[in-house]
Amino acid sequence: MPSPGVGGNGIASEFGDLTGLTPQEVNNFLCGLGANVKITQGGYVEYKFPDNSKLIIRPDGEVVRIPAPRYDLDGRNMNKGLRLGKDGSLLPTRDRFGNPILNTHNTGERVSN
Repeated sequence: MPSPGVGGNGIASEFGDLTGLTPQEVNNFLCGLGANVKITQGGYVEYKFPDNSKLIIRPDGEVVRIPAPRYDLDGRNMNKGLRLGKDGSLLPTRDRFGNPILNTHNTGERVSN
């Protein structure tokens, strides 16, 4: 099973790299953490945790992690659009002006097919 992640951004940040695990191993592990599973028409497998953090597996095995939402005092989602790295660390995807930061979309984390 994966090593511990850095944590602090929801359940999806509390475990390390899933690269090399089979889809069944990943499913068993994530469901054991309380994830609900949804399979989209496009073949994406979405694991949503009770804290609303997510882990999505694309049809090619690429893993995308989304942190649990955090809200400011006005109710705005402060970390909308952010992603998590394969160690669970927060990866900013936009600069302070709202412009996309290049090469932050893919982390290299990939489940075996």
